[in-house]
Amino acid sequence: MNNAIETKITNKLYQLIKSAEIYGLRKIEKGSILKKKEFREIVEKWYARKILWPLIEPDLIFVFEDYSNKRGDRNLIAAVEIKFFKLSKNLDKELRQAYREFGQPLRNLIYGFDSVCLWHVFDENISEGKIKDYTTLIWDTIERLKLPQSYFATTLSPDKIKIFKPWEIVSNDIDYIIRGFKGMLENKQTPFDFKEVKEYRDAIKVALGIP
Repeated sequence: MNNAIETKITNKLYQLIKSAEIYGLRKIEKGSILKKKEFREIVEKWYARKILWPLIEPDLIFVFEDYSNKRGDRNLIAAVEIKFFKLSKNLDKELRQAYREFGQPLRNLIYGFDSVCLWHVFDENISEGKIKDYTTLIWDTIERLKLPQSYFATTLSPDKIKIFKPWEIVSNDIDYIIRGFKGMLENKQTPFDFKEVKEYRDAIKVALGIP
């Protein structure tokens, strides 16, 4: 992300989630962990592939317990892209631009992640009517195209998170919110099962330090 505010929002979410005891969440990391030497060495030396940065650097990476045994290691590894919208005279322009880019998280499926999500965080000063109209547009587009991508839309304040998609609730219970978040990711997992994806996933696991 180039936007300093988005970096701040991402750091805030990271600290909020990392400091909480959340059932089923094994790990949360910033995407920059994929710059680790071990990840690059595995991909480039073991699998003879060139890393094209920043192609696989999501904002946040979640690792949840997954007992479906789809991949044999009981991990659900998810990549999350975060976009923040601030109330400004350019808001409508920024919303249109973001709509053109809403499929950005899909690229992470090619590079070994089990599930991907776009997380839109809105300034609390933006009208709820505008937020609901816009998030419904994004949600409907993803669902009608049957894209293997989750969508999460919220506002964020010091004492609560208001969720607009995929549900409409207000809560200060981060454990409850992230457990629901996990369920959303479980329902939209990667359709890819070829050799290259599995190899990237193994390299991601090494970078994250998970078995």
